[in-house]
Amino acid sequence: MRTDNTTYTQSLSILIIDDSTSERMLLRTLLRKLGHSITEAATGLHALIFLSNQPKAFDLIFLDVRMPGMDGYETARRIRAIEKGRSKEWCPIIFLSGQTRPEDIANGIAAGGDDYLTKPVNAIVVNSKITAMQRIANMRQQLLASNQQLEVLAHTDELTKLPNRRHFLTILDSELARAKRHNTSLSIAYMDLDHFKQVNDTYGHEAGDAVLLSVAKVLSVNLRTEDSIGRIGGEEFCICLPGADVSHSLEPCERYRSLIQNLQIHTSSQILTVTASFGLTSFLPDTDDSIRLLARADEALYQAKQYGRNRVEVT
Repeated sequence: MRTDNTTYTQSLSILIIDDSTSERMLLRTLLRKLGHSITEAATGLHALIFLSNQPKAFDLIFLDVRMPGMDGYETARRIRAIEKGRSKEWCPIIFLSGQTRPEDIANGIAAGGDDYLTKPVNAIVVNSKITAMQRIANMRQQLLASNQQLEVLAHTDELTKLPNRRHFLTILDSELARAKRHNTSLSIAYMDLDHFKQVNDTYGHEAGDAVLLSVAKVLSVNLRTEDSIGRIGGEEFCICLPGADVSHSLEPCERYRSLIQNLQIHTSSQILTVTASFGLTSFLPDTDDSIRLLARADEALYQAKQYGRNRVEVT
């Protein structure tokens, strides 16, 4: 985050909303001399229509307060509503007005504005306002990027980069709701790597991580388009198969099992092979929630282990 007094000199995309042709021309001339790209709107309604259809947010908006039909305060409120409704990027708004009363400034901030500029505009003041708004926008962008990174970390398994247990359960709940709403089939497969503890005990955790990464990659690359996979914990994974009952889910699960069996996993010391057991079950909309569904898949997985591993069992 920048904390110095550096002036931001990059070209900005700026929208001027003002009913006065002469005022727009004066501000446009000034801003273009400063190197910025300018778009103009003569009314609040014109600006709202333009913003609703604009794929990329502006960097800054100059908004006149006194306009016929829809004043600047109402225009600002509607701009903020558009941003919120469409999850569009926040754009700084600087109000323009010949009024300097404190209540006018307060009304502008309350309506969603970020600063207030008195007419007639002064070039030095305008440039300083732009610098301040751009500094705020840059800091906010860094904050958003940090929050997005934290969101990814909260939902992603650190090693495999697959959805973690919490995020996978959210995906599963969403797919269950969709299956129930549209009366469609859904299956899940609980998967566990066979004798994985022996891998860690014999070859070390680095080799164990290599196994988990290889299995996660081969499954991710070969999943059906509509399927989802998550790492539930340790060596356990779960696959959600929307639109398929067990009779239609058995073939892809057998294919996933075979892909794992045929993996050759290169570690620092040697090449390893592993197998996996699968427990497969279908969603029963009248009685199931995610907990019951997962429990039944876990029971099928236990049967697969009991019957010799490296197999798919259905319940």
